[in-house]
Amino acid sequence: MRVLHYVDAESISWGTAYVEAIKSLEALGIEQALMCRPGGEMQRVAQDNGIRTLTFRPVIAALPMLSQGFVRTVKTFAPDIIHTRLSSAAYIAGYWSRFRHIPVVSTFDKPAKAKYYAYSVHCISCAEWLKNYMVNAQGMNPEKIDVIHNPVNAEKFARDDGVRHSFRKTLGLSDNDILFSGMGIYIFRKGFDVLIKAFARVKELYTGRETLNLALIGGGGEKGMRESYMRLAGELGVKLIMPEEFVKDVRGWLWASDIFVMPSREEGFSIALLEALASGLPVIASDIEPCTEIITPERNNGFTARKDDPESFAHEMVRMLELGEEGRGRIVESSLKIIRDNFTYEAAAEKTLAVYDKVLQG
Repeated sequence: MRVLHYVDAESISWGTAYVEAIKSLEALGIEQALMCRPGGEMQRVAQDNGIRTLTFRPVIAALPMLSQGFVRTVKTFAPDIIHTRLSSAAYIAGYWSRFRHIPVVSTFDKPAKAKYYAYSVHCISCAEWLKNYMVNAQGMNPEKIDVIHNPVNAEKFARDDGVRHSFRKTLGLSDNDILFSGMGIYIFRKGFDVLIKAFARVKELYTGRETLNLALIGGGGEKGMRESYMRLAGELGVKLIMPEEFVKDVRGWLWASDIFVMPSREEGFSIALLEALASGLPVIASDIEPCTEIITPERNNGFTARKDDPESFAHEMVRMLELGEEGRGRIVESSLKIIRDNFTYEAAAEKTLAVYDKVLQG
């Protein structure tokens, strides 16, 4: 089986995870190539991982009929299936692949208009809530959508206590300090303003002896957002730890942390949350649907707080502190088992291969 993976971008924040997913399929014996826009981080990461790359830049992504060059590029690999990510890639590949009789499978990671997937023979949703949205709000056929959750490399993120100790030392943290961390690009929907306000409230409510600290791991994003976080923290008397540049390898930051907080207003299906869980961190997340597919009371693998509500987050953060190390350890133990059982690259690859087989047989 030959599969061409097509993402219409030069770079994407989850590019490394995307390449890891492709390599997991390679281990199942699938011959693969990746097509993306030329000259960007996406192409470099793929090539560094030994993945054959093709490049294509559409004339206008919203008008696929203008991108006749797509067919010429695809012919150099002659795939049995084209698997797309991002709606523009699904639109372009679906439109032109009809003339080559190549089935297109499309993964969507966020809400989109159904017209982009009109020519895809099957779709993969990264979350159950997103499948429901595309069915109920966009009128897509539920029988043509499978749910395959985004995976995480559990071994790669398994905590290294040596790195934890040295990293905490560079941050000026003692063994008795507690470090809360949020992670992601600096944009409004990540809700880091909520986290800063919640942390200020925690310092008022919590009566323990530990020194509390807050870090925002990430960077990039919207212009002026980093400065707005620093300004808000200053107004609330919060000392905020932030990297000077965008963090490409977040593991040291996660391993140095004690509690992870994800105050997002909106997510598709968060890789950052999975990475925090795989790093052995107890987590508190917004009660939005993608997070509640992972964090549930019956699993005992973390807490949720009301979206956009600093007081609710503060309450859950204090509750997590008051569990102590032993109580937080039980949450972590449950989380790691759930990650190993449900969110590995191997499991996602097997499910994806089953979709390919179903499409080709159909």
